[in-house]
Order: sequence, then C-alpha cells, then structure tokens
Amino acid sequence: MKHRIVYAAKPLAAALALLGAAGAHAQGVATERELTPVVVTGQGERVQLDPTLPTSTHSATRAELQTQSFTNTEDALTYAPNMAVRKRFVGDRNANLSGRSFGTLQPARGLAYVDGYLISNFLGRFDAPRWNIVSPEEVSRVDVLYGPFSAIYPGNSIGTTVAITTRMPEKFEGSARVQFHRQWHDDYGLKDHYDNNQQSVYLGNRWDALALAVSMNRLAYHSHPMSYATSSLSSTSAGSAPVVTGAVRDRSPEGADRIVLGATGIQKGVQENFKLKAAYDISSELEVDAVLAVWRNDYRVSNRTLLRDSAGNEVWRPATGSLNVNIDGSRYAVPTMAPSKGKDEHYQWGTRLRTTHQTGWNHSVQLSAYDLHKDGSRQASVSDPFAAAAVPGSDSRRDGTGWTTFELQSTYTPEEPGHALTFGYHRNSYKLENRVYALSNWNDVSSRTAETENYLGKTEVQALYVQDAWTFDPEWVATFGVRLERFRAFDGSQMGRSGAVQERYAGRTASGVSPKLSLSHFASDDWLLRASFGRGVRFPTVSELFQGTVRPDTIVVNDPGLKPERSNAVELTAIRELGSSSLRVSLFQDDIRDTIFRQNQDIGGGVTVQTVQNVGRVRTRGIEFAYTGRDLLVPGFGLQASLALNRSKTLSNAADPSSEGKHFPRIPKVRASVLASYEHGAWTGSVGVRHSGTMYNSLDNSDVVSNTFGGQSRFTVTDLKVLHRFDKHTALALGVDNVSDKRYYTHHPYPGRTAYTELQVSF
Repeated sequence: MKHRIVYAAKPLAAALALLGAAGAHAQGVATERELTPVVVTGQGERVQLDPTLPTSTHSATRAELQTQSFTNTEDALTYAPNMAVRKRFVGDRNANLSGRSFGTLQPARGLAYVDGYLISNFLGRFDAPRWNIVSPEEVSRVDVLYGPFSAIYPGNSIGTTVAITTRMPEKFEGSARVQFHRQWHDDYGLKDHYDNNQQSVYLGNRWDALALAVSMNRLAYHSHPMSYATSSLSSTSAGSAPVVTGAVRDRSPEGADRIVLGATGIQKGVQENFKLKAAYDISSELEVDAVLAVWRNDYRVSNRTLLRDSAGNEVWRPATGSLNVNIDGSRYAVPTMAPSKGKDEHYQWGTRLRTTHQTGWNHSVQLSAYDLHKDGSRQASVSDPFAAAAVPGSDSRRDGTGWTTFELQSTYTPEEPGHALTFGYHRNSYKLENRVYALSNWNDVSSRTAETENYLGKTEVQALYVQDAWTFDPEWVATFGVRLERFRAFDGSQMGRSGAVQERYAGRTASGVSPKLSLSHFASDDWLLRASFGRGVRFPTVSELFQGTVRPDTIVVNDPGLKPERSNAVELTAIRELGSSSLRVSLFQDDIRDTIFRQNQDIGGGVTVQTVQNVGRVRTRGIEFAYTGRDLLVPGFGLQASLALNRSKTLSNAADPSSEGKHFPRIPKVRASVLASYEHGAWTGSVGVRHSGTMYNSLDNSDVVSNTFGGQSRFTVTDLKVLHRFDKHTALALGVDNVSDKRYYTHHPYPGRTAYTELQVSF
C-alpha cells in the first residue's frame, strides 16, 4: 500500500483525502481507489473504507479475523451485517451468499473478487464463489459493499460485492497454521463425530522492484449427512414384507407426516491449493502483477441406512430388483442410496498492468481466467454395500467449463478536492460444458458406453461505465455514474430431456442501462449523512438459460428466454464516527422486476418439477444497525454488533398468484450478530452470537415447519474462542463453534457442536 489515511480530530472530513490514495492489489485503478482502507485513530485503531463511498460497507482485517473462528475463507463474512453464508461443513464448495434482498438460492446476485480477480461462479444454482481457491492464511482483509450503487461493478452487484485482499510482502515474511476439528452430530437417530484437519503455509519476500508470495493449503475434511432419504407416511398394508426397525417419524416442512429411512451426502476428501503471486515495479509509477492458483479436490460421498432387520443387520435396497419393508405395519419401498466420488482440478490465472501516480491520470488493464480443467463426479447405480463391485453408473463432467474477464480502467484524481473521475470497459464470458456419460463399471472412468445427457452454452457481458465523485464543497460529495451493459447468450443446447435428440437454442441479446446517484453530507465533524440510488441489471446465467435436467425425483425446466432482473435500489444512511467506534444506520429498499427463481411444483409420486421463471416484482425493505468499537470501557475490549430487520415481499407473480403478498424465500425477517473480544497481555478471548429469524423456502410460504430437514430454521448460535501468544512468533488457539449444539437447517442440516485447536507460527 502506498499510503494510509490517519484521521482523528475531524474523522469524516479527513476521509476525503482517500480519493487521492493508491491501494494495493485490487481489480484496477478505479476499484482500488474505492477499496483503499482508511485507518482511524483514537483510543484504538480501526481500519475501514471511505465513508463517503456511494454504498454502505463492512470491513474486517486479518487481525480482527484472528479473534473469531476462521477455518475457511468465507468465514470472514460470519459477522458481516445482514449477510449469511450457507457453509454446511468445513471445505464446502457450495457455500452460497445471502444478503439484504437475496437468499442462498440466488448466488448470481453476489459478486466476489480476490485481489480484483473474479471468483464468482455463475454456472449453476449451487455454484458458490470459489472460496476454496483462497487459503485463509493468505487473507489480509475482506471488504463488503452493499447494493448496486457503484457503476464500477458489474450488474451482479445487484445484491452484494465481496472484495478479498491477500497479503503481498514488503520484506521477507512467512507464517504457518495447523488446525484440528471435531464435530459432533446427532440427528434423526444417527450419532457420530466427524474430524477435519488443515495445514497452511505462506512465504513472501521483496527484492527491490520484485515481490513474490507463495501460499499452500491442505484440508482433509469429513462432513455430516447433507440430506436424508424420506418417504411419505403410508397407509398401505405391509403384507408379507419383512419387518424392519430404525426408521424415524418426522414432519416435512409443509407439515405432512413422513418417515426418515437413511442419511445421504456424507462427504469425505482432501482439498489442496497452491498459489503464486508476483509484482514487479517497471518504474516508479508503472507496475505489473500476476497470479497463478491451482485447487484440487479428491472426495467420496457415502450414505448410511437407518433400517435394521430382526437380527440387527443393516437393510439396503439390493443391487437388483426392489425392496419393500414393513415399518409399523405399513409397507414402504426402500430407495437406492447411491455413493459417488470425484476428482477436481481448477486453475486460476490473471495479470494486470497499472500506473501508480498519486494524482492526475492513472490507467490499468487486467485479464483473468478461471478454468474447471477437471470437474465432475461418478455415481453408482446401487447402494453403498454393493458399489465395490463392477456395477453400472454415470459420470458427470464439466471439464473445460469456466469464465474469463477483461477490464480497462482509467481514473483522474485531482490534487485538491474536486472531480474524481472513473472510466472503464468490462467484459466477462462464461462457458458451460456439462456432459453425462453412462458407465458399465462406475469404478472405471474408461468404461464409458454412451453420452446420455449434455448441457452446453455460453454467455457474454460487455460494459462501458463512467463515474464522477465530485467534492463541490468541503462538506458535500456527489457521486454520479452510469453503466451500459450488453448481454449475449449463444451456442446453447442440451440432450437428454428429449431422448438422444440435441435441442438447440437460438442466440439472443439484451441490454441494460444502470444510472447511479449518491449524495454525502458532513453534518458535523462526527456525523455523515448519505442518500443513494442505484439501478442494477442482473442477466440470466448460462445454466438458468440452458440447463434443464430430468431425474427420477426432480425435473428442472430451464428457460432460454428469461428476462434480466432489474433492481431499483435506494439507501438512506447515517454514520457516526467517534475515533475508536462507529455506528451506521441504514434504511434501504430494493424493488426488483423479473426476479429469476426456480418455482417448485409437486406433481405426485415423489416427483418435483422445478421451473426457472421470472417473478414479476419483489420488494425488500429494511433497516440495518451496524456498530464497531475498540478499547471500549477498558483497553483491549472490542465489540462488533449488527441488527437487520428485513421485509421482503412478492408483489406480483403471474406464474403462481398464491405467492403474492408472501415473504420472499430465504431472506430472514431478522438477522443479528455480536462479536465481543477482549485482549489482555498474551491472552485474547471472544464470544460470538449469530441469530437468524423466520424465513421460508417456498414462494407461497407453505413450508411452515422450520426445524426439520428441508426447512428454514430460526436459530441462535454461540461461538467461543481463546488464543494465547507464547511470544511474537507463536500462538495457540482453542475454540468451540455452536456451543449449545443447536440443530438447525437451511434445507440441509448445519454443523453441530465443533471443537477445534489451532497452532500459529509467524516470522
């Protein structure tokens, strides 16, 4: 970092000087100007983003993250105001974001960057940002920007933008971390523990104009069950079916009686990543940097049956034929609970050239790519005990799928407060190539017999944008911006829904204009008032357009003619700065037309149809309170707290009028969190509490039973951590997440009580 801004006497007014500061390792010269941190001094030192930005923000530094549980990179967002990450287990590759006006079923409404390189995976409904490509050991800070109020970011910033900055050395440095976890899980009659361990290493050095950094991470993980095999309560006579025990009576989210027959989706594997970063100062005002990252994942997914025969043996559906059993005098068919396994290898690379003038014009050009070089899984056609044999199966591959981005940015920074200009061009392209093959032996990938399904397609977005942050008075900053975007979808086709026929879709284009306006006023030395308006346009993803699937229990109907989502967002914010503490209060409204969502319809026989459709209008209103403070009451005591009250309603939906007036799915009415920490000498301790209120999974809010598999739980969870520093190089941490062992669900069960120990070494 070239500069940092320190202010105390007039903290808000001095933040204006940030417009001339240069950041380090962001997307480009415009983005880094927005993301350059301000250091606030007072009784304690805090790091934040410029409060005059056109949007509300949240920041967490490496030092702050070490006071909380920080196993995976996405854990940096655990206590971010009015946000949630659907992290189901350590190393979850599907840890989707949720924010003010979008839930975890809408990942394309959130942007995620690492050092300015896009890691947002807009390829599928559960394809979360590629958090796994980033080792927690290399994270320097994390910043969050709320809403579509900046013209610099693509239309997917309609919800939230997360910017992760990793470490880059100014001298020789290194660190290492070893973690061990044990999770206890007791649910639906299955009681077990699941162990994880992780090792991370970071090394970096600078030799005059050249800086290099290397990070490596290995994670051995074992998840609890991700789902359960269930059956509706039966009134059919058991007849001569054999009697079994062990099934658990339960209620579905809709309140219907059901039984649970087994646990599925227990994943065990090893993830590894390696990253090399380099930066070179070509001259005093011109530099180039580059990154290369590799992520590998080798895993197996298993299942467990709850059923036992009269001798206490496990009961599974046989390799051939069906099996009916007698449970409490009624007949039930035992489903196949098939195991799967896979090996993934992903690559990320990028490079950027930029100028670094303190004032005047700066320019940058950046190119990056993310390649799912190997990605897929093989699944057996039989249940676990019979899968060791050479039985048939399927192989689903996404090899070669990925995305590329290109960014040109120019900025003008005045020597004195005035017009701070931004100009840019952006292009991103996504490619989906999902092919499914039949295997005569699921254990042998070379036994492919035929291609049974495929889902292919490409999308491209190009954009021009301009933004001006105009300080027209020492107490006033006005930000004007507009983003013009052009969307193209092409080469879309699929095979499998209509037998062996390749269905091809016509190409299409769409466009969007996104104006932005924000006005900030320093009402006093301590108070900032801001009003912001922004339009965001979120275009359909390649999978929403082209990926429709047919499975025995689920049919997904895609729509190549989907309209883009268009959001008109408004935010009114008041910020009070008092040196060591900050309070933000924000009123917000997000009015979205043509929301893209999968609507479910149960057609009987245990089959659900999911149709990707536009929902006419969804409006979310709410208020957020966010507080941070250091050295409160006594030196060393820190507090971070937030409370959000959300009211998200479906106002119109021609496809399902019964959903009109109902709460939109997976946006809780209340979100709250508190993280309190205390540092005394060599010891640091923290207590974190997270709360999520009532929410639903269905548009018509028919899922009224929340605390069950498939439901959306209300929950309050407490986490504890204590850390002891033996010296300036070595520390040991102990912690417990979910201390009360709360059992809760967002469709999938979340982890139970988890204890961990962590050894840190730095030099």
